[in-house]
Order: sequence, then C-alpha cells, then structure tokens
Amino acid sequence: MERKIQEFIFGVYRLEVDVEATRAYYAAHNEPWITCQCDGCRNFVRAVKELPASVRAFFDALGLDPEKVQELCCYTGTKSTITGDCWYHLVGRVLEGSSKPGDYQLFSAGWFDLTEDFSVGFKNDCDLLPEDFPRPCCQMQFNYILPWLLEEPNPYINQ
Repeated sequence: MERKIQEFIFGVYRLEVDVEATRAYYAAHNEPWITCQCDGCRNFVRAVKELPASVRAFFDALGLDPEKVQELCCYTGTKSTITGDCWYHLVGRVLEGSSKPGDYQLFSAGWFDLTEDFSVGFKNDCDLLPEDFPRPCCQMQFNYILPWLLEEPNPYINQ
C-alpha cells in the first residue's frame, strides 16, 4: 500500500505527515488515553471536547484526535481557566523547524499560534513513543488555556 504524504507549513515549521496512517493509529486505539484522576487531567478530558472549531479542524487536518493525548501537564490557572501543555505523535517528520539534539530549547523555532489560547511546536524527537507507533514519526507540542469546568475550585491557581 502506497503512503500518501501531505506537506504542511505552520509558520517556520514544514512537515510531511501521513494523515491517514496517523488517523488509523489513533482510531485503532480505543483505550482511555488519560487515566490520571488529578483535577487537571479530569478537567482536560471535559474541556478538550469544547475546543474551538478552528482548533478541532487543525487537529483533524493532521489526523489527530485531541482527546488522545500522549502526555499532559497542567501548570497554572485562574478561577475560570487552566494553562498547560501536552503532546501528540504524528506519522511523518519535521522537515524545517525541528530542534536538533543538544539544542538548549526544545522548540527553538518558537511556537505557531492557532488562536490566542492555543499554540503548537513540532520536533522529530518523540517522547514516550508507544512501541507500535508507525515510523517515521514526529511530535506536536500543544500549549493551551482551557476553561475550568469542574465543580470544585481550580487548585492550579498561583497564590
């Protein structure tokens, strides 16, 4: 079966992505992706379902399911928001903009803004890559500001 590779340009990033192979990988894995029960992870599970249409379209164009995050970090927040980042893997590679081994900054090319509350960066090195993930592969870091949707107060507020 011949792979259909698509090229994407996001600011200074240029990627080759096998969108269908990426989509097929995530579709074949129906297990819960976020199993942590901390407040930040539980909120992410709810809030990611309400991403703006433009951000959902961005994920879809790459073959990604925003609910199937590889790793999730929550940093700070307000009474109504939480800030953090997470990452996803793509079948493909970063042709331009990826950090190189030994670079001080992981995303030395900077961030590509999707909206005021969401930005991405890409790199060829993949963290916590599942053994069965197709190669070649690259990683997308996703920075977010999401609404705080849990009933309990946001514990990530800096005092």
